[in-house]
Amino acid sequence: SRACKLKPKTTRHSVRALGYRSDMSSAASTSKPKRHFAVSAMAGFCSGATEAACTMPFDTIKTYVQVQRTGITPIGAAKEIYKLKGFGGFYFGLPAVLVQVAGKGAIRFTSYEQYKKWLQVAGAPKASEDFVAGLGAGFTEAFLWTTPTERLKVLRQNDIRSGLNRYASLPSAIQTVRAEHGIRGLYAGIGACGIRQASGVGVRFAVYGRVKELLTTDPPQIWQSALAGGITGCASTAMNHPIDVVKTRIEAQDGAGKKEYTHTVQAFQSILKNEGPKALYRGIVPRMIKISLGQAITFTAYERYTDLIGDLADSMGIFAAAPSRVATC
Repeated sequence: SRACKLKPKTTRHSVRALGYRSDMSSAASTSKPKRHFAVSAMAGFCSGATEAACTMPFDTIKTYVQVQRTGITPIGAAKEIYKLKGFGGFYFGLPAVLVQVAGKGAIRFTSYEQYKKWLQVAGAPKASEDFVAGLGAGFTEAFLWTTPTERLKVLRQNDIRSGLNRYASLPSAIQTVRAEHGIRGLYAGIGACGIRQASGVGVRFAVYGRVKELLTTDPPQIWQSALAGGITGCASTAMNHPIDVVKTRIEAQDGAGKKEYTHTVQAFQSILKNEGPKALYRGIVPRMIKISLGQAITFTAYERYTDLIGDLADSMGIFAAAPSRVATC
């Protein structure tokens, strides 16, 4: 028999797990080594911060509509926010959002790739890898990062309506919540937030890969990543918007005393009983715009930041890992 030779194993760029076509030319699919996890973390951080800076006004409008009981329209909400706080009102809670989105982006992409690696080692069905790894990444980011920062963001945005200005800065907001509710107060709505993040991230990774595969040409174009991300954002928003309304209502509860919403199931039942099914879809238009635009930015920026940071790290000789070697005959 022929002697086996050892040769360096080449793998697709880590971003290709998010949807590059498998039938790319050999140069496009094998010339780039798999990036170090630190590159994924930094690229996720940068892409999340970019997305937050661009989509914050839509998030503020969405929250304002969701906490209202009068059925205000997104345009009406935008007018009220501007009347009450001026243009700066659309960026209430921005520090918490920048910390949240940038941090969860790093956690999301890093944990997604780790979960996917574990699934591949375990021999999980290939068709389910993106969705299951996305579910795991969503739960991970919710418990490690998103819930407390989302709580602080919603409380600050609710200052627009209440006029109390209790959460004017991120440090003071943390101190106020700790004083009135303890550390547990930062995790109000963790059940709803976990469900929202897991379902949303799972769908986004699963749908993004399929859509990107249909759109991508050789060489890939930046608009293809943006369009695939936008379609992905619309799909996830349509699916889990009711749980987002429940999450916002729980997190917007302020001050001591008896709470109207005690947990996720009770809040869902209360809203449905007292306000009807339509209340569970309040704010879906600005949220659809925010998330579809945000995902278009996030996925596109993540791929570009990964290339930029990875190439910079390679040129500086950091995050370098020796290529694994496999026997081929």
